[in-house]
Amino acid sequence: MSDIAVMGATGHTGSVIARNLLALGHRVRAMGRSAERLESLAQQGAQVLVGDCSDPAYLSRAFSGADAVYAMMPFDPTAPGFMELQRAQGWAIAEALQAARVPHVVALSSLGADQPTGTGVLTSLYEQEQRLRTLQQSHVLMLRPAMFFEGLFNLLPGVKYRGSLADAFAPGLPIPMIATRDIADAATGALDQRGWTGHSVRELLGPRDLSHDQLAAFVGGVIGQPALAYQQLPYDDAAQGMAAAGIAPDLARLLTEMARGLNEGRVRSLEGRSARNTTATPLQSLAPALKEAYEALP
Repeated sequence: MSDIAVMGATGHTGSVIARNLLALGHRVRAMGRSAERLESLAQQGAQVLVGDCSDPAYLSRAFSGADAVYAMMPFDPTAPGFMELQRAQGWAIAEALQAARVPHVVALSSLGADQPTGTGVLTSLYEQEQRLRTLQQSHVLMLRPAMFFEGLFNLLPGVKYRGSLADAFAPGLPIPMIATRDIADAATGALDQRGWTGHSVRELLGPRDLSHDQLAAFVGGVIGQPALAYQQLPYDDAAQGMAAAGIAPDLARLLTEMARGLNEGRVRSLEGRSARNTTATPLQSLAPALKEAYEALP
């Protein structure tokens, strides 16, 4: 039994990791900003630690004496100054890990984090990987997953109110995509076994590559609109649409720059697909929740 701190324990990956580790018998420190949202984990036996992940003192308390940490950089998509906030949080995390001399760290990164520029929002993860590589007392595993299936939920209002699945990605471009539960399972296994040394990278590519034309066909089938089409938006139009939906304008621009990075081949798998990085959960698993979310839109 180990003491494992889980950042973002109310999020898509962190919540599943925390539950998985508790089921395996580990002592879990569930970290997040909301005591209310962490309550269910507390009831399952987790130690709840509420605080701001850019606060070095909070992080130092959470990491002190831990055998392993799941490290990620949560963010509020409505808050302006994305890169500045991520840098402040990234430095705080790295410094707290160093001070606590955490033996093993599993860090959530992304495909494209190998590139220092030209990838928009993913530049923040390149910078964080560089910070984590300076840790001398920790064995660090950087997980680089593909795009999340769950990103489709953000496109549903456009489907309902404008009649198309619209984004800035090229329509026929095959893109690796993954269920967040598969990321959580990979992180759980790493945190449980801790069978690596030094600084390592592992890609997670989902079950297969999918184009946005294929995604539109899938969504159309789920919501009963088999003729639903995908519309590629100009980058400026995509950024303006995200800003109109409440995303901070600077983050909206960075997200469209990420789409350009994918379209132009800068964001890509370096390993190529293999049994090691192909995960099991299919896109079809999202269908019930996707249909429910679509029907709940006003």
